[in-house]
Amino acid sequence: MANKSLIPEGFKDHVDFNTNVEHEYKNEIIDIFVSNGFDLVKTPLLEFYKNNSNNCFLLDSKKKEPKLFIRDDITPQIIRIASSRFNNKIRPIKLCYYGEVIRKQGSMLRPERQFLQVGSEIIGSDSILADIEIISLAYKSLKKIGIKNITLELTSNVFLDNIFSKIKDLKTLKKLKIFIKQKDKKNSLNLIKNKQQKLFLENLFGLTGNFNDLITKINELSISDEIKKEIQNIKKIAKMINFQRNDQIFLDFTEFNKKNYHDGIKFTFFAKNVRGEIASGGRYKIKNKLKEESAVGFTCFMDTVLRASSFANSSKKILVPYEIKDSIKNNLIKKNFIIFSFFGDITDITKSAKKYFCSHIYKNKKVIKI
Repeated sequence: MANKSLIPEGFKDHVDFNTNVEHEYKNEIIDIFVSNGFDLVKTPLLEFYKNNSNNCFLLDSKKKEPKLFIRDDITPQIIRIASSRFNNKIRPIKLCYYGEVIRKQGSMLRPERQFLQVGSEIIGSDSILADIEIISLAYKSLKKIGIKNITLELTSNVFLDNIFSKIKDLKTLKKLKIFIKQKDKKNSLNLIKNKQQKLFLENLFGLTGNFNDLITKINELSISDEIKKEIQNIKKIAKMINFQRNDQIFLDFTEFNKKNYHDGIKFTFFAKNVRGEIASGGRYKIKNKLKEESAVGFTCFMDTVLRASSFANSSKKILVPYEIKDSIKNNLIKKNFIIFSFFGDITDITKSAKKYFCSHIYKNKKVIKI
């Protein structure tokens, strides 16, 4: 007989104290963006399906009814809002959001199929200062919730697109992308006939590592105005973000994803000895019937954040007799206590507190640690 208490693989009941921690961290991140002029928006769980995802759950519908799906990413919803409800709003638009997303399949690094997504977008500005603001605020928010030993990995589609656009044979292009994805320098270079392009790709392979170690070599990539501009953008990001000790910027200009919709600088946050990326984002285009505009965004994955944070939840749980005054309860809450009002006999209040996993008791008008 099947166990009715089981739930599908990739989903879980969040019943431990990490649920409190996630709630606290989510608020910390959102508060940073809101205090820096980002408007908080809330999007629906369901959207009309338009073949825009192959990793989402479709809802059963009758033949003549439009198909609906459960969101697997909030960013496309933000794009929809910007292109419709906010179409006439003065640019740039700064928005932030949070919400649960559900995916049909997990990945090796993220087997979870439901998780809390927190993020922000700046829409309608192609200034590098928009990228810097998003990355800087993302970094500050991760530090505030206790992420240590952060690595910010920077890349850009501009560099490899410069090579891919010059290869007309599709079979060769497909092979090249496979070799680059595998970091196979020798076979990648063998497919490039043009000497200048071959040297350019060789330099790309050589520019993987800590930014400070590569700063003198990075100018070797300056073969066009577009490349020069992107190099200056990356240098500006590195200069203007105030990284703390033990955090670093890492470059990898041969990193790409064939399904990636980013068209410029892309960034990913990692933490030492933590599985999966903590957050990621980058520059992309929004296209609709009326216009095309540039945007940059950031998404934070709260399941990874919980694994990465070094902070224990600062709240303390205290058992108190139900009859005590509200003024006393309010004062304890101000001191970061979680109030657990006890309805029973308080003769042995310490024993009762331990049963409910309380760290403190309120007895004889005093807070006592147990």
